[in-house]
Amino acid sequence: MSLSEKDILSMQPKMTVAHAAEFLGVSAQAVHKQIKLKNIICPKLGNKLYLSFMQAKQLFNISFKHKVIVGQIVKGGTGKTTTIESVASCANTYGARILKIDADPQGNLTDACGIDPEEHPVLIDVINGDASIKDAVVNLSEGVDLIPSRIENVILDNVIVNERLPLHELYNDLLEPIARNYDFIFIDCPPTMGQAVTAASLYADIILAPLNPDKFSAKGLKILKREIDTLNKRFKRDVAYRVFLNKFSGKTILSDKAIVSLISDPELEGRILETTVQFSQEIPNITDSNRNLFSSLKTSPTRDDFDRLTRELLGISPSHARKIPEELLKKEENEAITAI
Repeated sequence: MSLSEKDILSMQPKMTVAHAAEFLGVSAQAVHKQIKLKNIICPKLGNKLYLSFMQAKQLFNISFKHKVIVGQIVKGGTGKTTTIESVASCANTYGARILKIDADPQGNLTDACGIDPEEHPVLIDVINGDASIKDAVVNLSEGVDLIPSRIENVILDNVIVNERLPLHELYNDLLEPIARNYDFIFIDCPPTMGQAVTAASLYADIILAPLNPDKFSAKGLKILKREIDTLNKRFKRDVAYRVFLNKFSGKTILSDKAIVSLISDPELEGRILETTVQFSQEIPNITDSNRNLFSSLKTSPTRDDFDRLTRELLGISPSHARKIPEELLKKEENEAITAI
């Protein structure tokens, strides 16, 4: 299934002018002035201007530090795929070029993006030499690409073992022709610890682990920590991982216990993100319609949570945005008054 122009437009992550003003710490009027001075052509939804990838890139002009984020934890249902999709989409609203890689044979990320994987090459096809990595890239919207997945990726582990492919170089070799095209690369892994997941972990700058307020997620996190320690020793690496509390509800005792457990674990010192994401029925509803939290201009607490998480995780700060100097804004304002 190929995306129509209408699908691409509706899936495009968007930011309101009000949110851009909040991010920059200025008034909405000041943002409108910057838009005018920079000759930025903003699209409209109804009668409301908004920013998407290209407008955000022009307005904020942020020089991002390239990072590879791998979503991973040995527990299904923690919201890993939703997190990858939401964080990637949010980063795009700040003008970041995004590549999402679905490395899970279940293909949930691919399905959430409305892509039929039967029409495109996937990782196993590239590794087997049946397609190039460039052939596998599907454009979803402006500044957002995807390498999809289908069930055939289930044999990735066997191929890696049988072909004796070097784990610490696998993803680097695969993505070398295209990696420089993106500010951030996100890899969604299955809830296992096989060879393919190990290869992705070794390629990562940060492993992101969503933790639900339940004991099974805590067990999955313990396994993840142990495996990362093993990888670091075996490959002489310093793979970083970050944990955040997902599907949090202030109304449940389990959520309170989860927070206490995180704070009191000395091994997690410096690895816990401050942002928590609350539980919301909004996410499955949006996913069913092949959209994401940032596809519309609708504000919601969950969208705000993922916006804060994205900025904290990726280090997106208003101090990195290159604003038009105040004197130029005042000059434009004076010229407008004189013209009247």
